[in-house]
Amino acid sequence: MAATTSILSSRWRDLWHSVPTVNLDDALFRYDKEMFVRFAYAVMLSRDVTQPILNFRLKFEYPSCDQCDVELWLNTAIQRQVERIELHARIMTLPIGILTCASLVVLKLEFLIVNRILTVHLPALKTLYLMRVVFAEDEYLDMILSGCSNIEDLQINYYSYFGLESSPLAITFRNLIQMKLSVYDCKWGLLVGLLKSCPLLQILVIRKEKKSVSGLDPLNQCYTQTVPGCLSSHLRVCTIKNFHGADVDIQFAIYILQNASLLKKMTICCLSSSRKGDRFEILKKISKVARISTTCELMFE
Repeated sequence: MAATTSILSSRWRDLWHSVPTVNLDDALFRYDKEMFVRFAYAVMLSRDVTQPILNFRLKFEYPSCDQCDVELWLNTAIQRQVERIELHARIMTLPIGILTCASLVVLKLEFLIVNRILTVHLPALKTLYLMRVVFAEDEYLDMILSGCSNIEDLQINYYSYFGLESSPLAITFRNLIQMKLSVYDCKWGLLVGLLKSCPLLQILVIRKEKKSVSGLDPLNQCYTQTVPGCLSSHLRVCTIKNFHGADVDIQFAIYILQNASLLKKMTICCLSSSRKGDRFEILKKISKVARISTTCELMFE
């Protein structure tokens, strides 16, 4: 019996060398950078080289790792056909090797700096989250989006300026179903242009951090041109958070209500700091608009 238990114990002890998930977090090593780096190298180097790393997660809140260390760990995961990468790294430059990982299906990045891109080719990517990512050049966001045409779920949070003003994206997201955007300064007309690249979009969530300038959107001609295909045949849910109630904000909400033929639910979330009277005026202006979808439910929060 003792011999059997010993054999089982040995098998369990060695099993972690081939598990498909690597999760590195400096939470337990916050006061010892060198210890965390040694631990991470021990995990990566002791793995069975014949086994894949399907999920790789690296999170550090403190300046625990050097750039070269992170790139080495990531390249090891990429060589093992990684399918999911979650990288939460403050004050760290995005390792560009991630952007040409053919096996990658899910990519979630937070608190990184993108200051160099050579090429982007992510043919298998279905989920892309860019959370508080800083782009040194506006076109870098366009390059990333243009390199992953098969995404189904896109989230971009806290991006300053939408980066699509010079020209529309040259790619169509034919599989994109859900898109969530949280931006400081996004012109609604430009967003309509982006919607034209998402013909199957069903769920749209927008959080606008900066109050719109009063007056008409400089690109308001987008509203009177061809209606994006997703509005006329697919969009089911639209949510606008931090709704400031400027004329251009109301104009965009009305545009959605008048053109989204299959819309089931439109939610307007006003700022909690706005005055009750202002919120009532917003509600009144939007509620009286005739909706093209007879089943659309309009909600104010």
